[in-house]
Amino acid sequence: MIKVLGHYEKGLANNSMLKFSGGELQVTVGPINRDPLKIDAHLTSSEDILELMLVVDAIRRQDPHIDIELLCPYLPYARQDRVMEPGEALGAKVMCDIINSLKFTAVEVWDVHSDVSLALLDRVIHRPLTMFVQRVPVDMTNVVLVAPDAGALKKVLSVAKAYGREMVRADKLRSTKDGSITGTKVYSDHVGKKDFLILDDICDGGRTFIELAKELRPLTDGKIFLYVTHGIFSNGFEPFSGLIDHIYTAMPFPNVDLTNPIITKINLEY
Repeated sequence: MIKVLGHYEKGLANNSMLKFSGGELQVTVGPINRDPLKIDAHLTSSEDILELMLVVDAIRRQDPHIDIELLCPYLPYARQDRVMEPGEALGAKVMCDIINSLKFTAVEVWDVHSDVSLALLDRVIHRPLTMFVQRVPVDMTNVVLVAPDAGALKKVLSVAKAYGREMVRADKLRSTKDGSITGTKVYSDHVGKKDFLILDDICDGGRTFIELAKELRPLTDGKIFLYVTHGIFSNGFEPFSGLIDHIYTAMPFPNVDLTNPIITKINLEY
Protein backbone atom coordinates (compact mmCIF):
# COMPACT_ATOMS: atom_id res chain seq x y z
CA MET A 1 0.00 0.00 0.00
CA ILE A 2 1.49 3.31 -1.11
CA LYS A 3 0.26 6.71 0.11
CA VAL A 4 1.61 10.09 -0.94
CA LEU A 5 1.44 12.19 2.22
CA GLY A 6 1.52 16.00 2.30
CA HIS A 7 0.13 15.96 -1.24
CA TYR A 8 -3.53 15.24 -0.72
CA GLU A 9 -5.13 15.11 2.71
CA LYS A 10 -6.75 11.78 1.83
CA GLY A 11 -3.58 10.16 0.57
CA LEU A 12 -4.34 8.58 -2.80
CA ALA A 13 -7.11 10.96 -3.85
CA ASN A 14 -6.84 11.77 -7.58
CA ASN A 15 -4.13 9.14 -7.92
CA SER A 16 -4.76 5.78 -9.57
CA MET A 17 -3.22 2.41 -10.29
CA LEU A 18 -4.24 -0.10 -12.94
CA LYS A 19 -3.06 -3.67 -13.30
CA PHE A 20 -3.06 -5.08 -16.81
CA SER A 21 -3.73 -8.71 -17.71
CA GLY A 22 -0.02 -9.28 -18.30
CA GLY A 23 0.70 -8.24 -14.72
CA GLU A 24 2.06 -4.76 -15.50
CA LEU A 25 1.08 -1.80 -13.30
CA GLN A 26 0.18 1.67 -14.50
CA VAL A 27 0.44 4.42 -11.88
CA THR A 28 -0.90 7.96 -12.21
CA VAL A 29 -0.23 10.65 -9.60
CA GLY A 30 -2.37 13.80 -9.65
CA PRO A 31 -0.83 17.29 -9.97
CA ILE A 32 1.92 17.98 -7.44
CA ASN A 33 1.00 20.97 -5.32
CA ARG A 34 3.19 20.76 -2.25
CA ASP A 35 6.91 20.42 -1.60
CA PRO A 36 8.36 18.38 0.03
CA LEU A 37 6.42 15.13 -0.17
CA LYS A 38 6.45 12.07 2.03
CA ILE A 39 5.58 8.60 0.77
CA ASP A 40 4.16 6.09 3.23
CA ALA A 41 5.03 2.71 1.75
CA HIS A 42 3.91 -0.48 3.50
CA LEU A 43 5.87 -2.86 1.32
CA THR A 44 4.49 -6.33 1.94
CA SER A 45 4.86 -7.80 -1.56
CA SER A 46 7.14 -7.57 -4.59
CA GLU A 47 4.34 -5.76 -6.42
CA ASP A 48 4.38 -3.07 -3.71
CA ILE A 49 8.08 -2.48 -4.37
CA LEU A 50 7.44 -1.95 -8.07
CA GLU A 51 4.48 0.31 -7.30
CA LEU A 52 6.75 2.47 -5.13
CA MET A 53 9.23 2.85 -7.98
CA LEU A 54 6.43 3.83 -10.37
CA VAL A 55 4.95 6.35 -7.92
CA VAL A 56 8.33 8.06 -7.52
CA ASP A 57 8.78 8.15 -11.30
CA ALA A 58 5.30 9.67 -11.76
CA ILE A 59 6.08 12.37 -9.21
CA ARG A 60 9.50 13.23 -10.57
CA ARG A 61 8.19 13.51 -14.13
CA GLN A 62 6.19 16.47 -12.83
CA ASP A 63 9.01 17.94 -10.75
CA PRO A 64 12.45 16.34 -11.17
CA HIS A 65 13.89 18.31 -8.23
CA ILE A 66 11.20 17.73 -5.63
CA ASP A 67 12.30 16.45 -2.21
CA ILE A 68 10.69 13.14 -1.28
CA GLU A 69 10.95 11.37 2.07
CA LEU A 70 10.14 7.68 2.43
CA LEU A 71 8.41 6.05 5.37
CA CYS A 72 9.05 2.32 4.94
CA PRO A 73 8.14 0.61 8.24
CA TYR A 74 8.88 -2.92 7.03
CA LEU A 75 12.05 -3.26 4.99
CA PRO A 76 11.61 -6.18 2.57
CA TYR A 77 14.50 -8.65 2.26
CA ALA A 78 16.11 -7.43 5.50
CA ARG A 79 16.19 -11.04 6.70
CA GLN A 80 18.34 -11.96 3.70
CA ASP A 81 21.32 -10.14 5.16
CA ARG A 82 24.04 -12.70 4.44
CA VAL A 83 25.02 -15.21 1.78
CA MET A 84 24.77 -18.70 3.25
CA GLU A 85 25.58 -20.78 0.16
CA PRO A 86 27.55 -20.08 -3.04
CA GLY A 87 25.26 -18.72 -5.74
CA GLU A 88 22.76 -17.05 -3.37
CA ALA A 89 21.71 -13.45 -3.89
CA LEU A 90 22.20 -10.94 -1.08
CA GLY A 91 18.59 -9.79 -0.93
CA ALA A 92 19.13 -7.04 1.64
CA LYS A 93 21.66 -5.28 -0.58
CA VAL A 94 19.46 -5.59 -3.68
CA MET A 95 16.51 -4.05 -1.81
CA CYS A 96 18.60 -1.24 -0.34
CA ASP A 97 20.12 -0.52 -3.76
CA ILE A 98 16.61 -0.12 -5.19
CA ILE A 99 15.63 2.33 -2.45
CA ASN A 100 18.91 4.25 -2.75
CA SER A 101 18.41 4.59 -6.50
CA LEU A 102 15.20 6.55 -5.86
CA LYS A 103 17.24 9.24 -4.07
CA PHE A 104 14.94 10.02 -1.15
CA THR A 105 15.97 12.85 1.16
CA ALA A 106 15.37 10.50 4.12
CA VAL A 107 14.32 6.87 4.57
CA GLU A 108 12.58 5.92 7.81
CA VAL A 109 12.47 2.24 8.79
CA TRP A 110 11.10 0.59 11.92
CA ASP A 111 12.98 -1.94 14.05
CA VAL A 112 14.90 -3.27 11.07
CA HIS A 113 16.01 -6.89 11.28
CA SER A 114 19.76 -6.27 11.51
CA ASP A 115 22.38 -3.54 11.34
CA VAL A 116 23.40 -4.77 7.88
CA SER A 117 20.48 -3.01 6.21
CA LEU A 118 21.10 0.20 8.16
CA ALA A 119 24.66 0.24 6.83
CA LEU A 120 23.40 -0.26 3.26
CA LEU A 121 20.69 2.42 3.25
CA ASP A 122 21.45 6.05 2.41
CA ARG A 123 20.10 8.81 4.67
CA VAL A 124 18.36 6.30 6.92
CA ILE A 125 16.33 7.13 10.04
CA HIS A 126 15.85 4.10 12.27
CA ARG A 127 13.05 3.80 14.82
CA PRO A 128 14.36 1.17 17.28
CA LEU A 129 12.50 -1.44 19.29
CA THR A 130 12.71 0.69 22.46
CA MET A 131 10.51 3.34 20.83
CA PHE A 132 7.66 0.89 20.28
CA VAL A 133 7.85 -1.04 23.54
CA GLN A 134 6.84 2.05 25.50
CA ARG A 135 3.48 1.91 23.68
CA VAL A 136 2.72 -1.70 24.59
CA PRO A 137 -0.12 -1.52 27.17
CA VAL A 138 1.27 -3.92 29.77
CA ASP A 139 2.45 -3.21 33.31
CA MET A 140 6.16 -2.78 32.72
CA THR A 141 6.84 -2.88 36.47
CA ASN A 142 5.68 -6.51 36.53
CA VAL A 143 7.31 -7.96 33.40
CA VAL A 144 10.40 -9.98 32.68
CA LEU A 145 11.61 -9.33 29.15
CA VAL A 146 12.45 -12.31 26.96
CA ALA A 147 14.94 -12.44 24.08
CA PRO A 148 13.68 -15.37 21.96
CA ASP A 149 17.03 -16.13 20.30
CA ALA A 150 20.58 -14.90 19.83
CA GLY A 151 19.52 -12.57 17.01
CA ALA A 152 17.17 -10.63 19.29
CA LEU A 153 19.51 -10.51 22.29
CA LYS A 154 21.13 -7.15 21.54
CA LYS A 155 17.79 -5.41 20.94
CA VAL A 156 16.08 -6.83 24.01
CA LEU A 157 19.09 -6.00 26.17
CA SER A 158 18.79 -2.36 25.06
CA VAL A 159 15.12 -2.34 26.09
CA ALA A 160 15.95 -3.93 29.46
CA LYS A 161 18.55 -1.25 30.13
CA ALA A 162 16.22 1.55 29.04
CA TYR A 163 13.43 0.40 31.37
CA GLY A 164 15.52 -1.11 34.15
CA ARG A 165 13.78 -4.45 33.73
CA GLU A 166 14.86 -8.04 34.25
CA MET A 167 15.62 -10.04 31.12
CA VAL A 168 16.04 -13.70 30.26
CA ARG A 169 17.41 -15.21 27.09
CA ALA A 170 16.57 -18.28 25.10
CA ASP A 171 18.23 -20.33 22.38
CA LYS A 172 16.56 -22.20 19.55
CA LEU A 173 17.17 -25.92 19.26
CA ARG A 174 17.43 -27.06 15.63
CA SER A 175 17.44 -30.37 13.81
CA THR A 176 20.89 -31.42 12.62
CA LYS A 177 19.25 -32.87 9.50
CA ASP A 178 17.37 -29.91 8.05
CA GLY A 179 17.89 -27.00 10.44
CA SER A 180 14.22 -26.83 11.44
CA ILE A 181 13.31 -25.58 14.93
CA THR A 182 12.70 -28.50 17.29
CA GLY A 183 12.46 -26.64 20.58
CA THR A 184 13.81 -23.88 22.79
CA LYS A 185 16.06 -23.67 25.84
CA VAL A 186 15.24 -20.90 28.32
CA TYR A 187 17.80 -19.69 30.85
CA SER A 188 15.51 -18.73 33.74
CA ASP A 189 14.15 -19.90 37.06
CA HIS A 190 10.49 -19.51 38.02
CA VAL A 191 9.57 -15.79 38.12
CA GLY A 192 6.55 -16.06 40.43
CA LYS A 193 3.59 -13.89 39.49
CA LYS A 194 5.55 -11.73 37.05
CA ASP A 195 4.56 -11.72 33.39
CA PHE A 196 6.85 -12.57 30.50
CA LEU A 197 7.03 -10.12 27.58
CA ILE A 198 8.68 -11.65 24.50
CA LEU A 199 10.17 -9.04 22.16
CA ASP A 200 11.22 -9.40 18.53
CA ASP A 201 11.09 -7.56 15.23
CA ILE A 202 9.13 -10.04 13.08
CA CYS A 203 6.64 -12.86 13.54
CA ASP A 204 6.14 -14.91 10.39
CA GLY A 205 4.65 -18.37 11.04
CA GLY A 206 5.33 -18.10 14.77
CA ARG A 207 7.18 -21.37 15.42
CA THR A 208 9.92 -19.57 17.39
CA PHE A 209 7.41 -18.04 19.80
CA ILE A 210 5.24 -21.15 20.09
CA GLU A 211 8.17 -23.33 21.16
CA LEU A 212 9.41 -20.58 23.46
CA ALA A 213 6.02 -20.17 25.14
CA LYS A 214 5.89 -23.91 25.85
CA GLU A 215 9.04 -23.51 27.93
CA LEU A 216 8.01 -20.23 29.55
CA ARG A 217 4.55 -21.37 30.68
CA PRO A 218 5.82 -23.53 33.60
CA LEU A 219 8.10 -20.69 34.71
CA THR A 220 5.42 -18.12 35.60
CA ASP A 221 2.15 -17.83 37.50
CA GLY A 222 1.46 -14.71 35.44
CA LYS A 223 0.82 -14.15 31.75
CA ILE A 224 2.88 -14.41 28.58
CA PHE A 225 2.77 -11.50 26.14
CA LEU A 226 4.36 -11.18 22.72
CA TYR A 227 5.33 -7.96 20.99
CA VAL A 228 6.59 -7.94 17.39
CA THR A 229 6.99 -4.77 15.36
CA HIS A 230 6.06 -6.48 12.08
CA GLY A 231 3.25 -9.01 12.29
CA ILE A 232 2.98 -11.36 9.30
CA PHE A 233 1.26 -14.26 11.14
CA SER A 234 1.23 -16.46 8.06
CA ASN A 235 -0.27 -19.37 10.03
CA GLY A 236 -2.95 -17.31 11.75
CA PHE A 237 -3.45 -17.15 15.51
CA GLU A 238 -4.68 -20.64 16.35
CA PRO A 239 -1.14 -22.01 17.01
CA PHE A 240 -0.73 -19.45 19.82
CA SER A 241 -3.90 -20.52 21.65
CA GLY A 242 -3.26 -21.56 25.24
CA LEU A 243 0.38 -20.53 25.04
CA ILE A 244 0.47 -16.76 24.56
CA ASP A 245 -2.13 -14.61 26.31
CA HIS A 246 -1.93 -11.57 24.04
CA ILE A 247 0.00 -10.32 21.03
CA TYR A 248 0.89 -6.71 20.18
CA THR A 249 2.22 -5.41 16.88
CA ALA A 250 3.00 -2.04 15.33
CA MET A 251 2.65 -3.05 11.68
CA PRO A 252 0.27 -5.91 10.93
CA PHE A 253 0.40 -7.25 7.38
CA PRO A 254 -2.75 -6.86 5.22
CA ASN A 255 -3.89 -10.45 5.81
CA VAL A 256 -3.95 -10.12 9.62
CA ASP A 257 -7.39 -10.34 11.23
CA LEU A 258 -7.35 -7.46 13.71
CA THR A 259 -10.82 -8.42 14.97
CA ASN A 260 -9.28 -11.47 16.67
CA PRO A 261 -9.21 -10.75 20.44
CA ILE A 262 -5.67 -12.08 20.80
CA ILE A 263 -4.11 -9.26 18.73
CA THR A 264 -3.80 -5.51 19.33
CA LYS A 265 -2.28 -2.95 16.98
CA ILE A 266 -0.45 -0.40 19.09
CA ASN A 267 -0.72 3.38 18.68
CA LEU A 268 2.05 4.59 16.36
CA GLU A 269 1.96 8.33 17.03
CA TYR A 270 5.28 9.89 18.00
